[in-house]
Amino acid sequence: MCYRVGLIVGFALAVSSGAWAQKPNFDGAWLEEGLPCADVFTSNGKTVSFKRPANLFVTAFIVRGQRLTTPLATCRIGRIDPKGDRQLLNLSCTTAVATESTTAILALTADGGLQRYNVTDGTASAKYQRCMPGAPKTP
Repeated sequence: MCYRVGLIVGFALAVSSGAWAQKPNFDGAWLEEGLPCADVFTSNGKTVSFKRPANLFVTAFIVRGQRLTTPLATCRIGRIDPKGDRQLLNLSCTTAVATESTTAILALTADGGLQRYNVTDGTASAKYQRCMPGAPKTP
């Protein structure tokens, strides 16, 4: 009996803490809408990477697991905190010059895209498309 109560309490704690909550899948190559994926990314059929030399002024990034990469920086995703329909990615980013902490505010959209917000509760955002390996999407 005591064992069964312990299992029930453990289950309740796991559910209430969000341990089974679905984590958003940001993995992939993301490019601001309106630009052709083929102009920014290259693919070997399985993974996508930035074309070389990378365009330092393009608004694009790649997420693989706990790593977010831009043409200028490599970031480690420390944790993801939900805030309504948005996710706050706590990042530690390293460039050729320094390492700095920052936050990215993202939300996946119903059409498979992504919105990047400037502030947690604001409406100003940029729309991104996901560029798939093997077949970069063009608008």
